[in-house]
Amino acid sequence: MKKIFKASMMAVLGLALVTTSVATPADAASKKATVVSTTALAKTAYHGKKGYIYSSAKLTKKKYNMKNYKYTTWYGTKKATIKKSGKKASLTYITSGKKHGWIYSKYLTAGTAPINKQKRLENTIVAYNRAVMLGSSSTKYYATADLSDSYEDLGDCVIRGWEGDWAIGDTVSETSTAKTALLAAYNVFKGRFSSSQNANLAAMAKSIENTQVTANNIDDVQTALTSFSNTLGGVVKTLN
Repeated sequence: MKKIFKASMMAVLGLALVTTSVATPADAASKKATVVSTTALAKTAYHGKKGYIYSSAKLTKKKYNMKNYKYTTWYGTKKATIKKSGKKASLTYITSGKKHGWIYSKYLTAGTAPINKQKRLENTIVAYNRAVMLGSSSTKYYATADLSDSYEDLGDCVIRGWEGDWAIGDTVSETSTAKTALLAAYNVFKGRFSSSQNANLAAMAKSIENTQVTANNIDDVQTALTSFSNTLGGVVKTLN
């Protein structure tokens, strides 16, 4: 008798578990959002820090997590009003390059995204070191920066890499390649300073670019390179 009762109870429990675990079509449908209306939006720049971006306004599939794109500028072109779980909400259709989708409007902030300063510094160092590789062996040795350097450190590298003939080299060939490298390094930072600093650097760069290195003027050119690198390095230190 006990065995029969125990078996009956197990059968009832099993049926209850199966009944509660199977989702009905009505349950699945209730999780979808209903689109009430859609309107066009004048192309507007947005950025955000959180919230999922969905493939459609029905919110059935997540494509991206905005927390991974907080330095990305998105552009909104459409608005939608949806109804989900009995509540209305506003969505915005956003795009960035090939990425696109719908996100709750409350997660967006108008305007372009902030600059990822650390990433920009790292990219600057990579580009600067690429320019340095155009220089003489002495310039490469003294001017190359580490990826972990700050702008203060980077400015010191610029100054050190062309600080006299011991860093530039003492031949016409070495001075010419050092000149090429310094002008390339300048182009990495060009336009990132105040208007007066930009104008001053541009004038110095033009003068150096228009001067051909010869045995007769090598000392003057090296002095000009040192002066230019000191000026450039000094303002690089002020970047952030």
